[in-house]
Amino acid sequence: MTDSPLPPGGSSEYRSALRRAANGSRVLVVGSLNVDLIVQSDREPDDDGAVVVPSIVTAPGGHAGNCASALAALGIRVDVAAAIGTDPEGDSVLSDLRSRDIGVSAVHRYTSAPTGRVIIPVFSEKHYMLMHRGANDLLSAAKVRDALTAPIDAVVMFDPSREALRETVETVARQPRPPLLCWCPGGIYCGDDIVAEIAPHCDVLLLNRDEHRQITGRLGSASPGRPGGDVVLTLGREGSLLRRGDQEWHAPAEPVQAVDPTGAGDAFAAAYLLSVLAGLPPLMRLRSGNVGGAVAVSAVGARARHASLAELTTGVAPDPRTVPAATIATDARHQFKERRKETL
Repeated sequence: MTDSPLPPGGSSEYRSALRRAANGSRVLVVGSLNVDLIVQSDREPDDDGAVVVPSIVTAPGGHAGNCASALAALGIRVDVAAAIGTDPEGDSVLSDLRSRDIGVSAVHRYTSAPTGRVIIPVFSEKHYMLMHRGANDLLSAAKVRDALTAPIDAVVMFDPSREALRETVETVARQPRPPLLCWCPGGIYCGDDIVAEIAPHCDVLLLNRDEHRQITGRLGSASPGRPGGDVVLTLGREGSLLRRGDQEWHAPAEPVQAVDPTGAGDAFAAAYLLSVLAGLPPLMRLRSGNVGGAVAVSAVGARARHASLAELTTGVAPDPRTVPAATIATDARHQFKERRKETL
């Protein structure tokens, strides 16, 4: 990623809004914690074939842990609700979260299943994940309900147990001042019938191309989230796209030398969420996410490199000709609440 000077007119307002949101927000992330085995090779073998693997990296992972790490790097107070085993891998995952000042009181340990593990083959043009869920499927509704008793500005859901997903949505809905509800369903849930239950309650849905194809195939809508909410598509080298009702915005990708795509979507989600909490307009939300994702892919491992708040505020350069500073909202939750009223 290359840094360039911010243009005049509106720049200081955007930077100030991001700083205020980072310093004054608390976020709960609900989802998976894993240990990743990242296997890099120049090419994918044919069926029954073999290739030389020049690099293997073992690192803490899991969507919830990755996103929480990116949020913490931006200066946001963040807690994780998740499940791990009582094994050495679980010890390592907990140690990593604590080292990043992430709250782990809602991370629960189980003797009946190991900590989740993911094998991630990374090739020049593609990568995928082979997932062993382990303890991730054991997070209970009661544990999530307890985690949601503290004052929270936003909840980010990834791929916890189905029970935990449903409880998160129901508990948030009962609160007199509901936090923003964001969901990154990923490959675990996009092709599942549960999307019809969860997606309509979400203020923000974050999807990649394949996930969007699956979820819209099931729901039959290009905007499957809450009416008036944000449906965000990450498009890799083509940047990102935001759809809200019949409106659409696109932001090109940041220039970067990509080393490893692992965790890029989780980092995008963190930076995008901060821009929502800051009340930034649609294009600036996408540009925030793109900066966060670009920084993440510049090192091997889902948490090896995350954007700082200084990097984010430098990289997100608003164009005052198209996005006046006056479009900053003072309360992002109020924005979403007003849209909810309009669609009832």
